[in-house]
Amino acid sequence: MNKNPTSKSDRVPLFEKASLGVGALSAFFGYAAVSVLAYPVYNMKLHVPAFWVGFALMVPRIWDAFTDPIMGKISDNCHSRFGRRKPFIVLGAVMMGVLFAFLWLVPQEWSDQAKIAYFIVMQITFFTFYTVFSVPYNALTYEMTPDYNERNRVMAFNAFFHKMGELLGGWMLPLATVLGIWALGAAARDEAGKPMLTMKGVHMMVWFIGIFIMAGMGSVPGLFVKERFKDKAKIQKKVKIFESAGQAFSSLPFLILVSIIVLNTLSGILAMGIDQYLLVYFMNDGNESVGLIQKGLLTSGYGVIGFAAIPFITYLANKFGKKGSLYFVYGLMVFGGIMKWFIFTPGHPIINVSLGFASFKLDPVILIDPLLCGPMWVAVKIMLASMMADICDEDELKSGVRREGMYGAVFSWIEKMVVSLAYFATGAALMFANFNPELGANQAEGTFTRMRLFLAGGPAITALFAIVALYFYPLTAQRAAETRRKLEERRGQISI
Repeated sequence: MNKNPTSKSDRVPLFEKASLGVGALSAFFGYAAVSVLAYPVYNMKLHVPAFWVGFALMVPRIWDAFTDPIMGKISDNCHSRFGRRKPFIVLGAVMMGVLFAFLWLVPQEWSDQAKIAYFIVMQITFFTFYTVFSVPYNALTYEMTPDYNERNRVMAFNAFFHKMGELLGGWMLPLATVLGIWALGAAARDEAGKPMLTMKGVHMMVWFIGIFIMAGMGSVPGLFVKERFKDKAKIQKKVKIFESAGQAFSSLPFLILVSIIVLNTLSGILAMGIDQYLLVYFMNDGNESVGLIQKGLLTSGYGVIGFAAIPFITYLANKFGKKGSLYFVYGLMVFGGIMKWFIFTPGHPIINVSLGFASFKLDPVILIDPLLCGPMWVAVKIMLASMMADICDEDELKSGVRREGMYGAVFSWIEKMVVSLAYFATGAALMFANFNPELGANQAEGTFTRMRLFLAGGPAITALFAIVALYFYPLTAQRAAETRRKLEERRGQISI
């Protein structure tokens, strides 16, 4: 149990917490929007085979293996009058916002090979500037406070805006559908009069996301958040890429966090990809508009549960430690994974909802899924970032250098690599299940059964492995306090 209260001098001002948190909304869309849109746009609408879409999502991670550590080194060693992190945050946010829209402007008459080549090249360009933004941004979050508990509160603000991103992100495709109807009228409906997702609607939606959320909100941390270690870093030795990466991978706590994020991401992306197909083709007989709306409602359910879980998870962490809170949510995730088998199946009672300007079908049973699995995602968002800050303190104690940029870069690259592998695995799973988008709801026998096995088994099994990994995590509140005491004896306190 944690018995170290946070002193007033260690608390980060509310305005700075909020300004930092706003950047998480931009980071979420930069991190997730490409993957969320890739299969619906390139596979469902442009009919590029799912396997090749997954391959295209994986290729840019090879580029990230170079750019992420380089950006971490540049940020850690930068000594501009504006700081080590802030100039890059603003530059990266603006550029990735503009480039995001170009990912989806591929000419529809091109061949599948040309479309995939275009998608790969544009991803490499986009993710280069996402790295320029995200690596310094993540490093800045680790530097906000030296206090073990206040780090949880800082990360809770990030988690709040990250959950807002999930809430909004789930409605990107329905929004694109509505915008397409507004722009094209009857041409955006099928022969039965049902709304269709159109590329015109997609183009309008992605320009809004890129300019307003990625560029606009992503610049806020670079403009309004204070850098704590800017002056101290001017007198430290230069950070080296291979030395820093080697020491990161020799750290047991860091390796445990890596294993956890690998497990989380593989199961989460696989579930997020497959449940969308099940909602459209299995539970709603290929009705694209109804299935995508229900996907939006499901994602919104995750967002709402995430919002509600933030104060609870923060309380658990400050009361029982970071490991204690994660044990709880992973146990819940095991049960939630098993329940997915029963949740994602047709035949549930349907509620017809009319809002005057719009009507849709609500399957209330699917909302059990975020209730069981949603708390894990907000806990991981808060705890892993907070634990990374503790690891950076341990690293400074051993090396005498603050290199949050390098640690964040290595961690970010692994996370992005696993995201791409997970989407590649999603494409492979769909291929293994013999899913054919041209068949709609009339898939071959056993296809939907295999897809449901992937959906249910992935989260349950990976959550069990994460519980085992956590058992070996060594950094407690008491050890963090002792590390801080030794650091401040050696280099003095850092002003909040």
